Amino acid sequence: MRALTEFQGDVLEWRASGTPGGFDLTAGGEVYATLAWSDPETLARVETAEGRWTLKRVGTFAQHVTLREAGAEVDLAEFRPHAFGRGKLAFKDGAEFHWTHLPHEQGTAFIDVSDRTVVQLQTLPELVVHPPEAGLVMGRVILRGTTGARSRYALLAALGWTLHLLAVHDAHLEEEVLLGAGLP
Repeated sequence: MRALTEFQGDVLEWRASGTPGGFDLTAGGEVYATLAWSDPETLARVETAEGRWTLKRVGTFAQHVTLREAGAEVDLAEFRPHAFGRGKLAFKDGAEFHWTHLPHEQGTAFIDVSDRTVVQLQTLPELVVHPPEAGLVMGRVILRGTTGARSRYALLAALGWTLHLLAVHDAHLEEEVLLGAGLP
């Protein structure tokens, strides 16, 4: 696995991996991060060249997502959603990023405290609902940040992908409930 700090380009792709619920962040035939779901509703595992982490959705009514080093008992960061799919990611070291929708169907992005887009995510949501074939491109990650710790961008890309997958999963469950209740 290659470190994102070594990547010279701007665009990577989330591809379905050969494992159920697994995804690889790739560019030029190289893998820069992997994401695999242990539980499709709550727990994802992320691996980059820099380490391993878990992303976990917790809470019942005030749901949020925690980020931890694998095996650790203390959160490194916490994502708190706001209205309309937006939210704030706060790292324990003080770094903050805002998750927002971009205009004109450009996707979603993490914005730094200087109001600059650092990691942008463009998705193909219709492909996520059905189990995809291994290697199928599911979304694109565009690195916009020119400053800061690029090593953290793989985590931002993984969290953004996780937020997208959780939203698709929740919409699918809601649709099943409505169809089960006989509502259009």
